Amino acid sequence: MYDFVIIGGGIIGMSTAMQLIDVYPDARIALLEKESGPACHQTGHNSGVIHAGVYYTPGSLKAQFCLA
Repeated sequence: MYDFVIIGGGIIGMSTAMQLIDVYPDARIALLEKESGPACHQTGHNSGVIHAGVYYTPGSLKAQFCLA
């Protein structure tokens, strides 16, 4: 029997598990992942780009959000 069961071993699932360990160090936590390793889906396909706004029209909403 587990106290918490997390479905998905991506960045959100792993982060949730880490937070639960910090808050409930004695809890029994299960993390379920259907793939052979973590971050095989959306987490692993992230482009990793930080958008600086250099390609957006100056003064546009996109450019403003990049500078905020």
